[in-house]
Amino acid sequence: MLKLQHVSKYYRSEETVVQALRRVSLTLNSGEFVVITGESGSGKSTLLNVISGLDTYEEGELSVNGEETSYYGKEDWENYRSQYIGFIFQNYNIIDSYTVYQNVMAALTIQGYPKSSRKMRAIELIERVGLKEQLKQKSSTLSGGQKQRVAIARALAKDAPIIVADEPTGNLDKKAGQNIIKLLKEISREKLVVMVTHNYEEVQDEATRRIRLFDGEVVEDKTLVQTDSAPTQPKPLHQGMHWLEKLAMATRNLLAMPKRLLLTLAISLFIVAVFSFTYGSYIEASSAFDIGSWNPFFNNNDPSRLIVLRRDQAPFTPEELAEFQSYARVREVIAFDPVLELRLGLEDTWSAYYVLPSASLTRGDLREGRVPESAAEIVMPREAAIPIGETVRLTFDSDRYYRDPQEANQPSGMVQTFTVVGIHAARYHNYIYLHREALEHPLLQYKAIEQHVSLLFATADKTAEIPYISIRLDETLEENTVHIGQRTFSLLISPEYFNTPSLTEAAFLEQSYALSILHPLISEEHLTTVHIDTIFSQGQFGMPAVVMHPDLFATLFHLDSSQVTLVVEDSFDASRVMAALDQSTYHTIYPAEYQPMEMYLFTIFERLASFIAVFFQLTVMYFLTYLALRNIMRARKRDYVIYRSIGATQKDLNQITILELIGVFLTAFVIMYVLWAVNAVVETPIPNYLRYYTLGNYLFAAGLLMGLAFLLGLRFNRKIFKDSVITALRTE
Repeated sequence: MLKLQHVSKYYRSEETVVQALRRVSLTLNSGEFVVITGESGSGKSTLLNVISGLDTYEEGELSVNGEETSYYGKEDWENYRSQYIGFIFQNYNIIDSYTVYQNVMAALTIQGYPKSSRKMRAIELIERVGLKEQLKQKSSTLSGGQKQRVAIARALAKDAPIIVADEPTGNLDKKAGQNIIKLLKEISREKLVVMVTHNYEEVQDEATRRIRLFDGEVVEDKTLVQTDSAPTQPKPLHQGMHWLEKLAMATRNLLAMPKRLLLTLAISLFIVAVFSFTYGSYIEASSAFDIGSWNPFFNNNDPSRLIVLRRDQAPFTPEELAEFQSYARVREVIAFDPVLELRLGLEDTWSAYYVLPSASLTRGDLREGRVPESAAEIVMPREAAIPIGETVRLTFDSDRYYRDPQEANQPSGMVQTFTVVGIHAARYHNYIYLHREALEHPLLQYKAIEQHVSLLFATADKTAEIPYISIRLDETLEENTVHIGQRTFSLLISPEYFNTPSLTEAAFLEQSYALSILHPLISEEHLTTVHIDTIFSQGQFGMPAVVMHPDLFATLFHLDSSQVTLVVEDSFDASRVMAALDQSTYHTIYPAEYQPMEMYLFTIFERLASFIAVFFQLTVMYFLTYLALRNIMRARKRDYVIYRSIGATQKDLNQITILELIGVFLTAFVIMYVLWAVNAVVETPIPNYLRYYTLGNYLFAAGLLMGLAFLLGLRFNRKIFKDSVITALRTE
């Protein structure tokens, strides 16, 4: 079965070369119980290691069933050990974290022994070596003799055609040793058993052949009992391990050492947390719009404001507004959007603020206090220096802005009073926050139209710049009269905005329908006298104006829901809501996304820099993870070398290691993202990055962690397979 022809083995160090075997030639057959003896250092264990494929040889040829092995590579020797060799080590080399049963089952699993009979086979052999009572006992708690018997049971469990034993009875009492010798003798009737011993007398009655070595050479080869050679066995079929069996072994390895598992999990949680913050911030930056610092068409370009219009310019129905409110990322629907262009100022000061609904407030926005819960409450910016509980009187900025200079010291006629219930945390913040009921007050809505300084075309081109126009109310005018300042008229009919050289008064009325605020002036049911004059051509600061009686204003301008705001958290949610809307029916405007052309190139470089930064962070994270887990994985090195010794291939161990790391990382991933989910609903200072995640982001994050586990698994096992099995065992 085995044939050695002039086999030599050398051990090299930095200074010397030692020849452990010198041109050894032997033929070993199935059915033999071969005992190898000799003094210490004579080469007995080396010969056994070469026969078993645990160590290599430099000269000569070793053949198994007529197949030469001198050309074998690492994978070939792995297959050879798995298919042909059952090894009983002198120093046990069992996995201490496993039970007796698990050690024996590991050998059966690695060999690919039929699954249906594995359990029975393992229990049978454990009973044969006298360890029935220790079946589920951890190997680390066994005595030396018991560990040796586990090693014997594991070697026999493989049902390999060659059993090699290195001092198998060295740690057993006399009676137990005799039982093991008889068991090996019984096995040798159908297999080749090769045993190294210092105590030849113990085995001489059972041995069929004695080989004695001296200084690496065979000095005696004596047949003690003539045996009929067992039939040459065909090359065993190595079934290998199924991926489910590898997964089960990886799980067993993790659970076998709880303390090590918890330490690995803690490190993994830290790694996943760092990754989650990095990836979450990157998604936030790349998925949302780039927020502009200004907008030429809207004074209020807060990221929470998403404007929606119907393309047919019809008002929204209550059913449509209810549908908008049902969207997951819509916090509130403001049915009359122009109110958000309104500026309210502190009475008798020059401080003025844009208005936002209280639903725009996100967690962490408030420095102190709470959000408004009624129409009489307000959140003020911290710069206003108004404490919670104080009452503030706000007037409309247009009343202060356009009143006659001679009346500048007179109090404004339209004032509303609010109680401060919260202070915004941001510095240099120019927004105040009101409850939706306050924004629905008719006075605010009428003044919003009057102060609606950005006239928009509701077209697919989003916006077109129109001259600033202020509509003012004057009770002294006749009810059906509208005064349009000369400068206003000139700007409106300018060829810059209309492709005609000039417009008559009648032509102005026809064209003005395109302007969102002025179109009621030409409606048939409200035919109005229009005066173009210079009396009202400009206000206090030279702004053009349209002036009319308040009753006419109320009649002409219906406060319908033809332009609404959907309150979202930020640009990320705005992009998702816009994607959900039917763009053939609705037209959306997101004021915060406005960017001048010169900013686009900067944005591209900014995102490229962000990607490079994330890539760099992930690379650093990989090496930090490796350094953090290296010592833990080094502690597992001995177990993996033992797996190799009983036939596990590099591919098997790579996959088992990778599955272990994937299991830990995915467990840490689930724990971390459960904590993220809790963070999403509980008020904490930690950013809520989870809201940016889609299913694809979750899959990408999990996949990236699996990729990290894959790379680390390959890296950890590389050194294990660098040396031969016996060299690796000696270093352990």
